[in-house]
Amino acid sequence: MTAQKVNNILSFLVCLLLAGLIATVLLTGKSEKKVDDGENSDRELRRLAVNTVNTKPADSFTLTRVYTGVTRAGQTLDLGFSRAGRIDRILVGPGDDVAKGEVLAELDKRRLELQKEKIDDALSAPAGSAARGGMTDADAELVELDLEDSVLTAPFAGEISSQQMTVGSVASPGMPVFRLVGGDQLEAWVGVPVEVADELEQGEFHDLKLGEKTHSTPVTAILPEVDQSARTRTVVFTFDKSVSESHRAGEVVDLTLTRSKSVRGYWLPLTALTRETRGLWSAYIVEGEGEEAKVARHFVEVVHVENDRAWIRGTLDGDVEVVADGTHRIVPGQPVEIKDESDKTSEAEEKKEES
Repeated sequence: MTAQKVNNILSFLVCLLLAGLIATVLLTGKSEKKVDDGENSDRELRRLAVNTVNTKPADSFTLTRVYTGVTRAGQTLDLGFSRAGRIDRILVGPGDDVAKGEVLAELDKRRLELQKEKIDDALSAPAGSAARGGMTDADAELVELDLEDSVLTAPFAGEISSQQMTVGSVASPGMPVFRLVGGDQLEAWVGVPVEVADELEQGEFHDLKLGEKTHSTPVTAILPEVDQSARTRTVVFTFDKSVSESHRAGEVVDLTLTRSKSVRGYWLPLTALTRETRGLWSAYIVEGEGEEAKVARHFVEVVHVENDRAWIRGTLDGDVEVVADGTHRIVPGQPVEIKDESDKTSEAEEKKEES
């Protein structure tokens, strides 16, 4: 065989090999493209199972708040003598119940008693005589008043809550010796925000929890001063006698106020909300049914949060089916299928077992 024929055969074989390689590459590319197209198609058709809640719009929502206060006696008074003197007797102590007019303490009255005896003797002499020494009935009345002021009595029935002085102490006019708390009816003093106090009126009844029971109690006063540190105003409630008899001053009381806010919106679970920019939030709404069901994102504003739910307003309209949780797994336009109740029950049981 000549060299020319050998070269021709080799060239033919090389061309044949190259043609085979090209055909193989082309067939492989088409096969991969078909696989990719199949995967993309599957991805487009894949649906995500989601939990949803059906919620309806309302023109207002109820806002419940609890404020804490303390009980106070209907009357509280610091008692002291109206004249100076050394305390000679203390007849009661902290915790003692006293009646109106009962003697609580006395000053040393010996000098006054001697002075009164001297004046009485002088006044017993004939009018104008030297034995009177210029004494008059007015002098006798002044001494009598000083003797009365040397005795400290209870101005009303109540209980001695504290004692500031003891026997032998020198009292000045007005210096407290006892604190007396009393009155037939117990009061509750509760601080509430200024805007809330402005909505309350005297005579309104509200629920106050005292101890283990809740009592409907009227507003008897709204103090005008604003607490500068807490920015609150004090609202005073007065319990009836039956409640007052079984409780004491200083107990904690809880005031529950329920108000209606006129803001049209929806209640949504917090898990259904996704934080967005500029203080906005978003929720995913299921639109369409069956095979046509997809989610659409709606921007909303959170008006009020209460426990695990929020009152929102935004671009929603009418009854809506909201994705309740797992919003991080979905995007706008995501095809979804709504889980039936059996799926939700099984899922809840699994979570309970895990916890």
